[in-house]
Amino acid sequence: MMPKGIPKRIGRRNLHYLKILLQLSLLVFSVILIAVGLWGPQFAPKNLTTLFVWVHYRGFLVLGLLVWGNIFCMSCPFIFVRDCMRVFITPKYLWPKKLQNKWVALLLFCSVLFFYEYLSLWSSPFKTALIIIAFFLGAVLTDLIFKKASFCKYLCPIGQFNFLASTLSPKEVKAKNLSVCQSCTTLDCLRGNKEKQLRGCELHLLMPKKKGNLDCTFCMDCVAACPYENIHVANTIPSAELWQDSHRSGVGLLTQRKDILAFIIAFTFGGLLNAFAMTGPAQLLKDKIKEMLNFQNEFLILLFFFFLFLIVLPVLLLVIPEKISRQFSGQKFKLIPTLLPLGFSVWLAHYSFHLLTGFFTFVPLVMTKFSMPVRLMGLSPSIVTPIQIGLLTLGFIGSVIVSSSIVENKKIQLSWIAAHSTITLLAFWILTMPMEMRGTFVGLAP
Repeated sequence: MMPKGIPKRIGRRNLHYLKILLQLSLLVFSVILIAVGLWGPQFAPKNLTTLFVWVHYRGFLVLGLLVWGNIFCMSCPFIFVRDCMRVFITPKYLWPKKLQNKWVALLLFCSVLFFYEYLSLWSSPFKTALIIIAFFLGAVLTDLIFKKASFCKYLCPIGQFNFLASTLSPKEVKAKNLSVCQSCTTLDCLRGNKEKQLRGCELHLLMPKKKGNLDCTFCMDCVAACPYENIHVANTIPSAELWQDSHRSGVGLLTQRKDILAFIIAFTFGGLLNAFAMTGPAQLLKDKIKEMLNFQNEFLILLFFFFLFLIVLPVLLLVIPEKISRQFSGQKFKLIPTLLPLGFSVWLAHYSFHLLTGFFTFVPLVMTKFSMPVRLMGLSPSIVTPIQIGLLTLGFIGSVIVSSSIVENKKIQLSWIAAHSTITLLAFWILTMPMEMRGTFVGLAP
């Protein structure tokens, strides 16, 4: 029964139509990018596909996560196509229980980073178009076979990136009044309402027990399904969900989710690797390895880089503070989540650099008769670099604050602050080196 004094949801269909409009818009844009990538000029700086995907989309993605939340998952065109196909095909199976974790998604995330470098995706419109097609096929085929949002929750590398980054967002989908949820017997936010054709949360997040943004795609299905207008997008303190390791619906205890903790480490150090690979010293190191070992296999050399950044470096920097944490708190992996503010700041500083320095690089491609000097295509690196330093500094401060909020023991705090400081200094060094402006006419930036 509906609690007294709680009005019925008014205008929830409007929210549904707004989401559809955003998804449809991105679908049309994706189709255009696929067509231009497959049949347009194959010189990357003259192709909108490589430009928008690797310069503009990634930049707007991190800025959107910082300012609003997981708006890009909400607007996902892959899911729009899936929903259209589900009108004709109903999935019959549940995602295998042994794979109900993030390990496969972590492998896909690292694979995307690897093949971005190995295949030089930024320089190939054709390959970039194939990547977009692969995401469409992956989402549609997975969710036509398996029920719920299996692709989003267990496979999509972009989605997992967004989930982790959105822990730093100032917005969260949450219940207005938990007492209303406690008196609810239908659980429409989770189960949906078949009579009214309203879908509940397909990522298994029960609203009264949901905490934070992990695994939340901001699809707003729970907002539309709630008959009491008791769910909304609320303001929240960025990273506050990392301060307490309480049980959360669909996730459980974060410190007991080794798959998510491993993803946090890969997220943080993968950001350093992705930026370092675009610098002059990275190329010099590759050449040195080839010269010293008389070895020319690019695949294995790149594999060595990934082993160095994703295995060796985390072990060197995190083993000692983790041991100190266990010694004085008796808990494992308690402070691994403190890496997220710093890790996100690395991605934010890196992608913001490309977006800001190459913001108007699309103009000569759209307006073919319009000539624009390179210096006007974006901000000068001398202006953007201080912004990057500021973002990294804020990320470092955020990680320190989270560390101090999780534990009071000074030895634990100092050990993790030392690790955060080392990562920050490494990020400063990488992002202030000459960086290759891939796929644009901007060139090298000091």
